[in-house]
Amino acid sequence: MRAQGYAFALLTAAFFGAGAVLANRVTREIDPLLTTELNLSIGAVLLAARLAVRRRPLVPRGLTGRDWLRLGFVSVVGTGLSLALVISGLSRTSPVNGGFLIQLQGPTAVLASVLLLGDRLRVRQSAGLAVTLAGGVLVVLRDPGAGFTGVGTGDALVLAGAVLAGLAFLPAKTLMAKVPAAQLGLWRLVPAAVVLLPVLLLAPGPLRWHPTAGTLGLQLLLAVTNFCLAYVTLHLALERLRPWETASVLQLEPAFTVLVALLALGLAPTPLQLLGGALMIGGGLLANRPAPTPAPAPTPAPDPAPAHDPGGGDPSPPVPTTRPAYQNSRGTTP
Repeated sequence: MRAQGYAFALLTAAFFGAGAVLANRVTREIDPLLTTELNLSIGAVLLAARLAVRRRPLVPRGLTGRDWLRLGFVSVVGTGLSLALVISGLSRTSPVNGGFLIQLQGPTAVLASVLLLGDRLRVRQSAGLAVTLAGGVLVVLRDPGAGFTGVGTGDALVLAGAVLAGLAFLPAKTLMAKVPAAQLGLWRLVPAAVVLLPVLLLAPGPLRWHPTAGTLGLQLLLAVTNFCLAYVTLHLALERLRPWETASVLQLEPAFTVLVALLALGLAPTPLQLLGGALMIGGGLLANRPAPTPAPAPTPAPDPAPAHDPGGGDPSPPVPTTRPAYQNSRGTTP
């Protein structure tokens, strides 16, 4: 069960990591706000079609008022508002600042899991998370000459979006006990698409839209992987793992981004990125290494045999130490 959870979390990190490369290519010809709205809408349509084909209900059933509040937070705040803040912030800050700040959704989920759910982290797990985050910084920096710019409005927007996305891990984990993964993914995307519409309408100036046929194909691939499959696998991981465990695996996302860029675009990683990737893998393994199994308790010694009664009673017959020979129905041994 837990092995499946880690597999789903790794698959989610791979989807999100590859999505960063796809989004970089798509947004050259399609405005980031437009491509985000397309991703949310296409992902919602695909999930609704999957549920309809399998004759599953589209609307969650048996939810309490608190559950609907949790679902509203996950979809509107943790997905729609979070994406709007991150997209708006990335256009106002440097790639290094943005890439680092986005990773803070993982530590946010870990901290919230400790404070609100009472999870306890060992020193080894805390050190592993810190090493993973440090490796992510090296992957984002790419070049020793690159550095962080001054903190501005864009950085604050990206940070706020990352924090909201990390906080959404906790209510999503609670909802997994009542809402199937595909259904939760659908109701995570639909309200988010609705929330993003006013942002599109209020955007200053015309939005960029001059895609080629190849870009439209990449846009469809991005929607299927990042906004349909990724959210389903994320919810399946949360169903099997603690929120902080899922978040720690998702911190490997920058490593997958570099790997996909290497394979698909022929962009060779720099030595700093290779070092960062190694640190991320080592930190992830350290944080999620199973705890040692405690030694079994010693077996209590058997009670001593009762002493012979000196008052004349016959002692108890001795317990045979060997298995008696087989006897047939007449009581004789053949």
